[in-house]
Amino acid sequence: MAEEHVYTVSELNRTAREIIEEGLGGVWVKGEVSELTHASSGHIYFTLKDAASEVSAVRFRSRSPVLSSIEPGMVVLAFGTVTIYEPRGRYQFVATLVQPVGAGILQAAFERLKQKLSAEGLFAPQHKRALPTFPVRIGVITSPTGAALHDIVAVLSRRWPLAELLLFPSAVQGEAAAEELAAALDRAARFSQTQNPLDFILLGRGGGAAEDLAAFNDEHLARAVYASPVPVVSAVGHEIDFAITDFVADLRAATPSAAAEVATPDAADVAHQVDRSVERARRALSDRLTTREHLLRTALRRPLVQTASRLLETAEQRLDLQASALSRASRRELERASARQAKLDAMLRLLDPVRPLERGFSLTYVEGSAHPLRETGTVTPGTHIVTRLAHGRLTSSVEEVEEE
Repeated sequence: MAEEHVYTVSELNRTAREIIEEGLGGVWVKGEVSELTHASSGHIYFTLKDAASEVSAVRFRSRSPVLSSIEPGMVVLAFGTVTIYEPRGRYQFVATLVQPVGAGILQAAFERLKQKLSAEGLFAPQHKRALPTFPVRIGVITSPTGAALHDIVAVLSRRWPLAELLLFPSAVQGEAAAEELAAALDRAARFSQTQNPLDFILLGRGGGAAEDLAAFNDEHLARAVYASPVPVVSAVGHEIDFAITDFVADLRAATPSAAAEVATPDAADVAHQVDRSVERARRALSDRLTTREHLLRTALRRPLVQTASRLLETAEQRLDLQASALSRASRRELERASARQAKLDAMLRLLDPVRPLERGFSLTYVEGSAHPLRETGTVTPGTHIVTRLAHGRLTSSVEEVEEE
């Protein structure tokens, strides 16, 4: 009979550690924090316990940081490995991620999905598409009753009223929101391909708690944003909020209002640039005319050897005629440039939505709607309406509806 192996204490502890680490691997543990100690080395020692058991735990300073501060009595969700501290033969849990239960689960899921999609290249800068300088048609995916839509409409009306806005409504929170958002994104893409091309799609909502923004951290929605044939601008929550769609989209904006700002030009700036361009063209034409006239006059002053005086006079007359024709052509070009400028200015003035209001007209909306009323069929007695004037708004209630 072969002699049995006799372990030293060190061999026993090392063998037990290897068996435990290889057998379990990385595990999640839920428990209540107790006996929390912050060592001078930066390591954190604590105990995780439930109603029946407890385990010693440590989070080393070199590991990933705790995503939120932990305190004794707090129930946490921890990820790490089970091992044995060989010098003392002590069974312990080495945590690499510690997060309070609840919001911590959402954050941990957010980080895992973020790392997964980043590793697949969905966040790579080379996949980001530039937005057009002067958008004509913009798709918006958000709640039709949320503040985000009102903010977007207000900013675009002020900055770039030339763009047509198309709403593809969707829920922005709740269990079904992620699926609805992906479906709305698909509808917008099909509309762009089969009806009228969209320059970009603005996807977003206003601020809220982490649970309210969870739909924008959905993997299916993130992949739909990445695969969209139309560039996507993601604007979710407030400035401090980040969603997975922010990393996948072609452009991230801090808020819906900021998205409308950064994705469109300012009509006033465009008009100013047109004025400057016309003025530069006018000066260039004027300088060229002056140079030509100077060259002609210089040529006329040169002595003409063996040339009859009549021939000289004829040449001077021909040069005068050419100079006059050049002057007329330059003036016509200046007139055409001025006419183009006037036409562009008139277009901008005609498209200003405030001008009709200043002439005594008004716009009436059903309260909460972004679209003005055009007929009485959608209004009943008792409906609350908002009338926009050149200066201010009126809120009233419909007493009678009369078809014309």
